[in-house]
Amino acid sequence: MLRMEIVRYDSAGGIVFDGDRLLLLRKSALGEVVLPKGHVEPGETAEGAALRETVEETGYTKLEVLADLGTLQAQFPFKGDWHIRSEHYFVMRLIDRERGHVDDYDDAEHDKGTFEQLWVAPEAATSLMTYEPARSFVMRAVEWWRRSSAK
Repeated sequence: MLRMEIVRYDSAGGIVFDGDRLLLLRKSALGEVVLPKGHVEPGETAEGAALRETVEETGYTKLEVLADLGTLQAQFPFKGDWHIRSEHYFVMRLIDRERGHVDDYDDAEHDKGTFEQLWVAPEAATSLMTYEPARSFVMRAVEWWRRSSAK
């Protein structure tokens, strides 16, 4: 009997708002719509990883973390193994639309060719997302954004 290895890891990402728009990423090759996120490296906090990954995948270097949306778990088969990924997201605000130089990051060049930016109305974002738990995080982020903007 073939046994799947269980691979566990943590990831973190950002849900970026710019006024009345929210940033999603389309993986052009796969047609998937995702949020910026990636692996939490050893010694890195979830917030630090979320900022780093969001900068790498979007090119925006001036972001402010506003809220911690918590963690959800995703489980899925991938390349013959069973993956269990903890996903941790943060609400972020774009401070400056100018995109910076992200060449200091290992994956910056790859990410530039992988992701197409989609700025969408928050109400439309949930229906565009390809995967759970990203949909749940977008719902949490939009709710948080509305509550905090109403103050």
